[in-house]
Amino acid sequence: MHTYRKKTIVILHFLLLLFFVAFVFGYAQLKRQIAILHIGLPYYTEDILVMALSFLSISKVVYEIYRVEHHHQYEKRIKKK
Repeated sequence: MHTYRKKTIVILHFLLLLFFVAFVFGYAQLKRQIAILHIGLPYYTEDILVMALSFLSISKVVYEIYRVEHHHQYEKRIKKK
């Protein structure tokens, strides 16, 4: 695996951890019935919104990790050289 791909995977894993922590924090605040952002919405709406966006972000990061690790066209170009 090329160096930039290894660095990309490390950064994506860090983002995965960050979004997971945001999801868990949103869930914990939902159970405590406290708004996570205090932007004027009811606590339930804010916490569900944070959890939903975190879940979607986790899904996107997992897709990007899969795409970077299985980039077959790049591997074919390297083998030709």
